[in-house]
Amino acid sequence: MQFKDTFTIAFRGITANPLRAFLTTLGIVIGIASVILMLSLGQGAQGLILAQVSSFGPDSVFVAPGGGEAGPPKMGSVTVLKYRDAVSLKKLPSLSAVAPMLLIDARVTYGSVNKNPNIIGTTPEVEVVNALEVKRGTFFSSEDFEAARTIAVLGSSIATDLFGDQDPIGKTIFIKRKSFTVSGVLVSQGTKFFQNFDNRIYVPLTAARSQLSGVDYVNFIAAKASSVGVDRATEELTTALRELHKIDNPTNDVNLDDFHIETAQQAADILTTISGALTLFLAAIASISLIVGGIGIMNIMLVSVTERTREIGLRKAVGATRGDILGQFLIEAILLTFFGGAIGVFGGAGISFLLSLIISQFQRDWVFVIPLYAVLLSFGVAAAVGLGFGLYPARKAAALNPIEALRYE
Repeated sequence: MQFKDTFTIAFRGITANPLRAFLTTLGIVIGIASVILMLSLGQGAQGLILAQVSSFGPDSVFVAPGGGEAGPPKMGSVTVLKYRDAVSLKKLPSLSAVAPMLLIDARVTYGSVNKNPNIIGTTPEVEVVNALEVKRGTFFSSEDFEAARTIAVLGSSIATDLFGDQDPIGKTIFIKRKSFTVSGVLVSQGTKFFQNFDNRIYVPLTAARSQLSGVDYVNFIAAKASSVGVDRATEELTTALRELHKIDNPTNDVNLDDFHIETAQQAADILTTISGALTLFLAAIASISLIVGGIGIMNIMLVSVTERTREIGLRKAVGATRGDILGQFLIEAILLTFFGGAIGVFGGAGISFLLSLIISQFQRDWVFVIPLYAVLLSFGVAAAVGLGFGLYPARKAAALNPIEALRYE
C-alpha cells in the first residue's frame, strides 16, 4: 500500500471523531502553548533589559558603599562615600562625568496634594550621567549648586501628580516643610531596572544637605566612562577610592574594600542570566504536560485499536501488511500531536501577544517576540511525543491475528 493511501486512511480515522481527537490532544496543546508562552516572555524580558542598558549607556559606572560583591551595603558602611570623593573622582581622565547622589525619604506637598516621590540630592552632572532631557524649564546650574539654591527639577509623572494640567515652572513645592521652586520638568524616561525614573525629584546636593538631611555622605556615585572604556575606568576608580579611603589592598581582595563598583552591563548580564535560567526552568515545568498529553494519546490510541479490531482484521484479510497497519496508527498518533502542536503554537503566541500589549503599557521597551527555535522545537517535540507514545498501540494493532480480529465482537 502506498504512503498516500495509508496517510488518507489515518486522516479519516482522526476526522471521524473530531471532538475526541481534540480532547486527546488537549494535553499537547497546553504543553506546547505553555512552552511558547514562557520562551516568548523570556525573550521579551531579555530584550527589555538590553534596551534599558542601551538607554542608560553601556559606559555607565556606579560606586556603592560596602565591600565585596554587589548587594546591600554592610552594616556601618553606608556613610563611607563622601561628596569629596566625587570631587576627586572628577579629575580621573577615564571618567567624563561624575554625579554623587543622596537619597532623601520625605513627603512633597503642593497645596492639598501630598506625594512621596524619590528625592535625589545631586550635582548638575547628573543630566549627563542619567541621560536626562528637560522638557520644560531648565535644570539647575553649577551656580545654583554652589549657592545651595532650593531648586527642584521634577520627573514627568510626579509633575503630573502634583500639578495636573498646570504649568509647574516657577511654582513652589514643600519638601519636609522647606520651600523649593520648580525650575524644570523632565522628559519621560519610564522604568529602568525596576526604578521609576519619572517619579523622581532632583535638587542640588548642597541644598539637600543643608535644608533636608544634614548628613555629610552620599548613598552612591554614578559616573560615565570616557573613550578609554568601562574596564579602564573601573580600574582607575578602584585605585583612586582605595587611596582616598586609605585602604591597603595589595591582593586586590574586594572584601577588604569599603565600596564596590558595578557597571550597567554587569547588571544587565546578571539579570539576563537570571531571566534565562528562570525561563528555561518554567519551560521545563510546562513541558511536563507534554508527557501527560503523550500518555493521554497512547491511552486513546489503545482504545481506538480495541474499537477498530474488526476493521484491522478486515484490512489484513484483503492484503494489508503488518507494516501498513503499523504505519496507519503511527501516522494517526503523529498527526494528533502535530495538530495539537500547531494549535498550541498559535495559542501560546496569541496569549503572549496579549500579555505583551498589557506589559508594554507599563514597560515601553517591551517587545513581542516568538523565537523561531521555540516553534521548531515545539513541532519537533510534538512529533517525537506522537511517535514515542503511538508506537506501542500501533505495534499492538499490527500484531493482531486477522482471523481472531474478524471474530472480535
